[in-house]
Amino acid sequence: MLTVRPSETAELRDQIAKLEGEFSEKRAAAESLQIELQRFQARYLRELGREYADLAAVQGAIEEAEVRLGVRPAVDPADESDEAAGSETGEGCSNQAEPSVDLKRMFRDIAKAIHPDRAHNTAARDRRHSLMAEANRAYADRDEDRLRLILRVWERSPESVPGDDPEAARIRLERRVAELREQVLALDLELVDLARSAIAKLKQRADEAAADGWDLFAEMRRQVRREIMTAKFRLTGLQ
Repeated sequence: MLTVRPSETAELRDQIAKLEGEFSEKRAAAESLQIELQRFQARYLRELGREYADLAAVQGAIEEAEVRLGVRPAVDPADESDEAAGSETGEGCSNQAEPSVDLKRMFRDIAKAIHPDRAHNTAARDRRHSLMAEANRAYADRDEDRLRLILRVWERSPESVPGDDPEAARIRLERRVAELREQVLALDLELVDLARSAIAKLKQRADEAAADGWDLFAEMRRQVRREIMTAKFRLTGLQ
């Protein structure tokens, strides 16, 4: 029988404490950046949305005029009706056929393994509730791959390890360390994606412009208005 050293357990608990702190900090940073970008996007739409909508309207009128004049091919109504039919019939949506025997068996296995009533504390119960909700959605969508993923996530989780002996406790701690590392990595990737997003790049340009003493939005507004004027002259020439 393996002997679990107290120092080993203490080291794992220290790792968990550090990772939980790192996770909390990065989650707060991601949430703060999301809010910052959402506010900037709202300002962008408020200050420039109308101009871009006017430009789109004039460009749409130009396309209609060009179709009437025969310089632009008309959109085939059959294509639009096919797309609408696909939307109405739910193409690309979840398969709502009768669940297969394998799907039912997998769902029963998951429900038996992660049922919230088997939790030993509030945190574990919340975790089980979350996974069970995901499993219910996957089953309703007849998504066997998603159910299989949920089962794998559960099997790798600390809560899936039974027993109150030191070895079971050690394994739960090791799995918690691995779980937190994955969560921290996911937040790192989320922060990178946010920083690389189009709205983040636009905000960076606006901030740099403000630092240099000029308003990027004002310049963009003037540019869009010039494009609207040019498009209106073109539309007049087609009419």
